[in-house]
Amino acid sequence: MEKLKPGTFYEVAYKICPVLALVFSFLVTVTTLYLNESLSLPFIFISIQVYLNWYSIYAVSNNATTMRDNYTNNERISSVVIRITDEEDSALKLKYWYCEKCAHYTCRPTQHCRACKKCFHFRDHHCFFIGGCILEPNMGNFILICFHTSLACIYSSTIIGPYIYESLSEVIGENSTTFTVFLNFCFPVALARFLITGQGSCLLFVVLFDTLISVSIACFLYGSWKLFSCLSGKQRYYPHIARKQELKEIFGSYGAWNLIFPYNGLLRGQY
Repeated sequence: MEKLKPGTFYEVAYKICPVLALVFSFLVTVTTLYLNESLSLPFIFISIQVYLNWYSIYAVSNNATTMRDNYTNNERISSVVIRITDEEDSALKLKYWYCEKCAHYTCRPTQHCRACKKCFHFRDHHCFFIGGCILEPNMGNFILICFHTSLACIYSSTIIGPYIYESLSEVIGENSTTFTVFLNFCFPVALARFLITGQGSCLLFVVLFDTLISVSIACFLYGSWKLFSCLSGKQRYYPHIARKQELKEIFGSYGAWNLIFPYNGLLRGQY
């Protein structure tokens, strides 16, 4: 059996994860609207915000370009230093460097992403599920998609949860305790019930419910941490020195309007 080459697993994950995330989001949306038996305007609005911010992050990441140096073709000029002055009048050194994978000279601070196959200025990380890099220009959209995703998952869980409880009313019983109800909403218990008794009609919904709760908590905590990091100066865009950012700088010049429509993300596809 041929062994996987180094990096093959990550390359496959980079391609599959965004597709799985998109399929999961469609499944949640369709299931929620079907069980709700009516169109929910708040849920539709939140879902649209998720997709718009998703596209905004991908557009900024896809259109991002690095400063290239066409001055020299033979010598690496990593020793050349350009000094710029920031708001605090402290010198910040930016060095030229040669990226072997991009095959061109660029100016730091940059970091190469093997998923996007190019270098980025002021990069935070590559998001497996979105399929793009999180940079300083789209960090606001990333924070918003975390919060909107958390809200969408919470709303869907409030629709799917009662359906599971009603479907398992005979199994749970009238005199059930909170702990008993909690156990029946856990995937291991639902799987065991399916394997033993064959009662697996709610297995898919239990898996979906547990996933929604997990995603809502993870997105809310991570989005809150990123927002706090930007406001407090703990956020570092590799390998740049951290500094405090204001809300307008994070979310763009449109301010609170970005909560309704991600103007800055959609109108700033390039930077």
